[in-house]
Amino acid sequence: MAYLEINNACVYYPVRNTWGTTGEVIRAVDNVSLSLEQGSILGLVGESGCGKSSLSRAIMQLQPLTAGNIVLDGINLSELPAREVKRRRTDFQMVFQDPYASLNPRMSIFSTLVEALSRREKLKKTARQDAVAELMQRVGLSPEHMFKYPHEFSGGQRQRIAIARAIAPRPALLLADEPVSALDVSIQSQILNLLTDLTRQMNISMIFISHDLSVVHYIADHIAVMQRGKIVEYGSAEVVFNHPSHSYTQNLLAAIP
Repeated sequence: MAYLEINNACVYYPVRNTWGTTGEVIRAVDNVSLSLEQGSILGLVGESGCGKSSLSRAIMQLQPLTAGNIVLDGINLSELPAREVKRRRTDFQMVFQDPYASLNPRMSIFSTLVEALSRREKLKKTARQDAVAELMQRVGLSPEHMFKYPHEFSGGQRQRIAIARAIAPRPALLLADEPVSALDVSIQSQILNLLTDLTRQMNISMIFISHDLSVVHYIADHIAVMQRGKIVEYGSAEVVFNHPSHSYTQNLLAAIP
C-alpha cells in the first residue's frame, strides 16, 4: 500500500455575488487521484490557478474536501476528528513558498526550532541547544547563529530554517509548495539538493509543487501535470519530461527557456 493515497479528491468553491451564492461552483480540484510511495518524490506541476494550492491545502487538512478522501499510512484523514488530526500533524509537514512570510519575526531561530522539535518529544532544557545545533547543521546553517532573528538572514538561509522547522518533528510526508520560486537562481539548486538529500536520508515522502517543469524534473521520481483542477498526465519523471503525451505538458516544456 502507498503511504499517501488521494482518492477522487474534489475541492469546489461556491461562486458568490452581491446577494450571496449563485448555485454555481469553481472546481478547483476535480476528481484527482494520486498515490505516493514511502521515500519517493512526486512532482506536481501546473500553471497558476490550476488547483495545485487547493490540493496541497486539502492534503495538509487546511481545506476540507468536497468529495473523495485522503489516506495517510492507511488512515483516512477525512474521517478523523480535529483533535486526532492535530495529534497526527507531526507526520505531515509543509515548506511554504515565501521564506520571508513563513517565519515568525518575533521568534529567534532557537525558539522556532525548539517549538518544532517539541512536537515529537519533550526536550530537557540542557538538551535543547544541542538539538537545535544538530538540526541547523543538517540543513547547512551555522549553529552559532541560532539566537538571531529571521530578518538577519538571507532568503536562502530563511528557507533552510523553514526546512529545518519542517523536518524537526521527523515527518513521514513533506509537502513543498513552490519552495524555490522566491529565491535567486543561484540559490535554487542548493535548496533543491538539500531537499533531495534530506528525503533520501530520512526516508521522507515528498510532494514538490511547482509551475516549472524543468525544476520538477530535476528533483522528482514521478510527475503529475495538473490543468484546470484535473491531472492530465502522470508518469515517471523521465517519461513525462522526454515523451509527453498531453498537449498541455508539451506546451509547458516548450515554455522552458
